[in-house]
Amino acid sequence: MATTTAQLVITSTDLLSDSLSLSAISTLTTAGTSTGVTQTTGLSRKTTASTDQYTIYQGDYYTNDKAHKIYLKNLSATAAEFFTVTIDDSPMGRIYAGDWAFIPWSAAGGVLAAFTVTFAATWATGDTFAFDGITTTLADTETTVALVDLIKNKKFPNWTVVETSASVVTFTSKNSNYLGLIEIGTSSDDAVSTTAGNGTGTVARTVTAVASASDIKITPSVGTAMTLEHMLFHE
Repeated sequence: MATTTAQLVITSTDLLSDSLSLSAISTLTTAGTSTGVTQTTGLSRKTTASTDQYTIYQGDYYTNDKAHKIYLKNLSATAAEFFTVTIDDSPMGRIYAGDWAFIPWSAAGGVLAAFTVTFAATWATGDTFAFDGITTTLADTETTVALVDLIKNKKFPNWTVVETSASVVTFTSKNSNYLGLIEIGTSSDDAVSTTAGNGTGTVARTVTAVASASDIKITPSVGTAMTLEHMLFHE
């Protein structure tokens, strides 16, 4: 069992009429137990280059409602520079240069988008099925069974794929932030079938995505380089 200790010390000689000295220490354990937390993302740094919002941790990737802890630190040396920290789109506050935070986090995943593609008729040599930047090209005239086998063995960056039946595959998004409409067409977000013969690929949305409301996001105050140090302790 891993033992990880977090400690906070606050001191001041002139904030109050008397000297202030506060100290709190805790051993990080899993929710409702005395077992030490054993999982971590490792210490990382994110350097931003614009005032866009950046996602640091996505709720989809961690177990819901556990005793996760997040460490954040603004490594900027410019006093006026800060990161605004939000959960989903609700601001928690600002971390100015040199400031840090250690906060609890109850990750909560969203609803993952899913859709099916039903293949029919005969697919000819050179016909293609393209989605998520991955193109499946037939080297010979194939049945829908063979086409499904080819597609299910591909590695899609943002989606998982399983064979639902001999002629149907189901795609499920890897994170709930994908809210796009999936259909056969020409958009970069679409599943696109290109056939020379009578082969078809019919798309049907089965689950509409609902984005996670627990993602940890940061927004830098300036568009020049700023660096956030961060680490997640999780179950």
